[in-house]
Amino acid sequence: MRKIIAFALLSVIGCGESRVESVKTIDFDALEKVSADLLIEKAIPLASDSTELLGEYLWVMYDKDGYYAMNNFRGKGIHHFSNEGKHLGIIAEIGEAPGQVPEIRNFRVLEEEVLVNSGMGNSLELHTFSKSGKLLKSTPYPINAFAFYPLNQDEVWYYSSYNSVAGDHRLFVADGSGAIRKELLSNDFNEKMLPMDEQSFFEGNEAVLFRESFKGNVYQLSEEDSLKEVYTFDFGPTAVPEKFWEMDAFAGFEMINKQGFSNIAFLEENEQYFVAYVNFQKERDIKKTLYVWNKKTDKEFIMEIDGELGYFNSLIGLEGDQLVFIAYAPYLVRNSEKLNLSDKAKASLATVTEDSNPVILYAKIPG
Repeated sequence: MRKIIAFALLSVIGCGESRVESVKTIDFDALEKVSADLLIEKAIPLASDSTELLGEYLWVMYDKDGYYAMNNFRGKGIHHFSNEGKHLGIIAEIGEAPGQVPEIRNFRVLEEEVLVNSGMGNSLELHTFSKSGKLLKSTPYPINAFAFYPLNQDEVWYYSSYNSVAGDHRLFVADGSGAIRKELLSNDFNEKMLPMDEQSFFEGNEAVLFRESFKGNVYQLSEEDSLKEVYTFDFGPTAVPEKFWEMDAFAGFEMINKQGFSNIAFLEENEQYFVAYVNFQKERDIKKTLYVWNKKTDKEFIMEIDGELGYFNSLIGLEGDQLVFIAYAPYLVRNSEKLNLSDKAKASLATVTEDSNPVILYAKIPG
């Protein structure tokens, strides 16, 4: 994925943050561009359910037991699909009845359970559901956070983003009983900064990756509840300038939106590959770029995903040498003649219409 490696002495760079001896620096402007005409090797249409048709903007997770998807706006709950795309029911249904939750801010899958973050203001509840949809327990936490990652039943990481209302820190480590045992990343920025409700924790190679909005640094959650920097994206002229952090929130956003800025939207890493989805925004123009580093061959490149490739807009995972996307059905139907499909994928998509639920795509990484 990249050929430039920056070496730095071990040094503390913030409360709970440490810089590893070797940090890979990715010079975004110097990367080779390759075609985004990826071979779609497998396609799994998600079966429609009478209670809700899933839209374009989704939260999606998957594991050995299938796929879990929820509409970002006015979702009814978390839909569980089998590995073949069969609808298995709704987990964490939204409502006021016993066994339901009032709203869902985020969710994660942990082994045989689905954990749901729910709450407003300076408190939240972490609800634990079985995959059959039964509410097992609810644990309150005295923080305001959207993003979270459960390492195990007794260690949960929370991130509150740039939200001074959430307290003196923005990263928290909690136990399974609702107690906060450590706080990291001091809220030392302009107090008028606005929080970002988005994913910040991602799957790494036997580790968990962490990043913050508008910054090019990527960390691993490490031993003793700390962070180790492992990657740095150098976005050159599209990097968010330092003065942004001292400005009023609305003036700052107006500035970076006018000049254009890059932001890491998704990360994942396995033994062979490290991939990142980077969004570039300038006023109403939004471009997406997919970065790939083959760690075994040390080859790195980027693919620009323009509007015509809308079926590659939402990267949700990395499986071996395949990129996993969730694709809105109308994108696939409207571009059916342009798709680079295996015979197996073509057969799977034969019955998909514009009114179908989204489709899981597995596309081979080139080279």
